[in-house]
Formats: sequence, structure tokens, C-alpha cells
Amino acid sequence: MAGLQKLLAHFRSAFAANPVGAYRDWYRTQEHLREEGDAVTARALADDLWEQRGGLRFDSEEARARFHYNTGVFFGSPGPAADLGRARECFGAALAHFSEHGEDGWRARVLHNFGTSLSNLGTSAAELTEAIGLLEAALAWRTAAREVARAVTLHNMGLAWRRLAQIDSSRRTNALAQSAAALREALAIRERLGLEEGGAASARELDRTLAAAVEL
Repeated sequence: MAGLQKLLAHFRSAFAANPVGAYRDWYRTQEHLREEGDAVTARALADDLWEQRGGLRFDSEEARARFHYNTGVFFGSPGPAADLGRARECFGAALAHFSEHGEDGWRARVLHNFGTSLSNLGTSAAELTEAIGLLEAALAWRTAAREVARAVTLHNMGLAWRRLAQIDSSRRTNALAQSAAALREALAIRERLGLEEGGAASARELDRTLAAAVEL
């Protein structure tokens, strides 16, 4: 317990002095805690950051928006401190800033990761439908001119459609067809660009979608 309190005090001081730099160290600590399986400390650090976030000072609104984006990715990723409600709030703040300032690349990045978080952590058909909509919005910027990023979003969209098929049986047939279509496009891009690891991942997920469709 004394060690936890010392760690909490360290990061409170670090975030107050330099939230951007402190977050990098905080995130590395969270990765270490994940590897060690220390869920209690991971959640305590996450809760403490959440409580102090409103009082953090940044050099610019741009820096604040990027901080919100990064914390959204953290809270929206599977793990002991995952929290979809917190992720939604963080992504919402980042999205508002980048949309207002016409930063389309960053806006697409937020949309992609927001949709991915909903796909990973959502438990309802409404949340999965929202995830797919966000990923589709990201694709409006991640066009054929940005194929690497497009393939990543298409891959994640394929996973979101398959999760929707698992949650909503009334949409299962169409959702699996949409999943396969998105994964095929992601696979085609990755193979054409020689992205072996990504191509293997898309091929593997496509096989899973096709196997699920056979079970209908």
C-alpha cells in the first residue's frame, strides 16, 4: 500500500508539472503493470488520473486535445482499467477540437480509435452500430490516397461487423457479409503493398468471418 501511495504521489506531481511528458511515463508504467498482472495498481493510477484531469494545464489547446485523444485510446483499450464511458468523454473532447480547427487527419485518427474502442468494449447492438458509423466516417478521409491507414480502418471495421453479427442475430447474415467485404479490401491493400504481418492478420480474421458465415 505504501508503494502504491508513493506511485500515486509521484504521478500527481508529474502531471501537475508537465502532463504531456508525464503521460508517456504513466503509459509505460501501465504497460508494465499489464505485463505483471497488477490490475489493482493499474486501476488506481487510472482513477487518480481521471480525478485530476480537469485541473491539468497545457501549453496549447492542441496539446490538450492530443492528451484527450491519448487517454481515450487508453481507456478504450481492453485491460484492467478499460472504461468505455471515460473513453467516450475523452474522444469527444478531442473530436470537438480537431473538427473545429479543420485538422482532418487528426479527426480521422480520433474517429478510427473511437470506433475501435466501441467495437472492442461495446456490449450492445447500438454501440456496435455506432462503432461502424465512426469507422465509416474515418474512411471518408482515409481514402485510396492513404492506403495504409485505410487498410487499418477497414480491418477494424471487419471486426466490428463480426461482433455486431454475434450480438444481433437479426442482422447476422448481412453483418457477416459486410465483415467479409471490409476484410477482403483490407487484405487486398496489404498484399499489394507487401505488408506481410498486416496481410496475415486480415487473412486470419477473414477466415474467422467466413467460418462464422458457414455456421448460419
